[in-house]
Amino acid sequence: MDVMEIISAIILIISGSYVGWNIGANDAANCIGTAVGAGIITFRRAAIIMAIFAILGAALQGRYVMETVGKGIIITSFKTYEEVHNKPPPENLANYFPDEKLPDAAVFVALISAGFFVTLATFYGMPVSTSQSVVGGVAGLGLGIVGFQATYFQLIVLVRILACWVICPILTMTFAFGIYIFVTCLLRKAKAAYRWNRLLILLVIGSGCYVSYSLGANDVGTAIGLLLNKYPEKGIHLALLGGISIGTGALTFGRRVTESVGKNITPLDLPGAFAAQFATAIGVHLFSVLGMPVSTSQAIIGAVIGVGLTKGTRAVSQRKITEICVGWVLAPSCAVIFSAVVYRIVSAILSQ
Repeated sequence: MDVMEIISAIILIISGSYVGWNIGANDAANCIGTAVGAGIITFRRAAIIMAIFAILGAALQGRYVMETVGKGIIITSFKTYEEVHNKPPPENLANYFPDEKLPDAAVFVALISAGFFVTLATFYGMPVSTSQSVVGGVAGLGLGIVGFQATYFQLIVLVRILACWVICPILTMTFAFGIYIFVTCLLRKAKAAYRWNRLLILLVIGSGCYVSYSLGANDVGTAIGLLLNKYPEKGIHLALLGGISIGTGALTFGRRVTESVGKNITPLDLPGAFAAQFATAIGVHLFSVLGMPVSTSQAIIGAVIGVGLTKGTRAVSQRKITEICVGWVLAPSCAVIFSAVVYRIVSAILSQ
């Protein structure tokens, strides 16, 4: 490996770590926001627990989503093209992807594009979808390289990802609604309420650990998946890098969004915090095993809304939900445009 390759590798690793840091900073709320909002645990202690379990999830099950993000959206290899289209690839494929991999400049632009908008949203305390931002950045990258040539995209994979984005929050909302009603019914019939409260506190913390594990398993793919395209033999090392980056982001810059999710959507009691977190963990883990990059932000907010709806629509802050939905639309849309335009500019400069 020559000096330029080493420098390129360092830049790409820093870029992937930056996206992972953003995911931790913005999505820490998805794991611990309800527990902190309910006053069960301090932010710092919750963030440390979240970091540990996110690293475990990334290392043990992060490979599924990494494969989808890194190799399942843009067609870069002759073999993949033949498998998808059942015909030989065009000659242009070799021109666009000489090594059958994404160019280093392209990977850098996609990661920085996604990370920039998530950083901006995190600064303003707005939980956005880091998964959507990264997938938007990858799609924009494809547009920047091949233009509007649909044959170079795995459109079926993109449609599946979009469908999962819609299904996931609805699923977690339904789960949380049912779990909350079930738990509150048990509590009404139970004796020794003090003991039940202690159990609920443990369940809330345990479900937060489960959400953190699911976050690591799913979102490490969005942070590091593009690097897997470049370094396919380094999967476990990249997963660990993504998990550590996510944990660091949660510890250093996750407080603002945590307060937005935990306090500003709907008031949460102990059963509500448990229902929201457990429903989110189940939903995100399910899609992680399927290799689909879904939004933990959408999952937890869908779950929190599900808890709020058990008390009526007035218990849910419609203004806050509207602000969050706007962020969900703007982040991937801006990432697509920004990534496509910046890559065209960068490639034009490098070709001179």
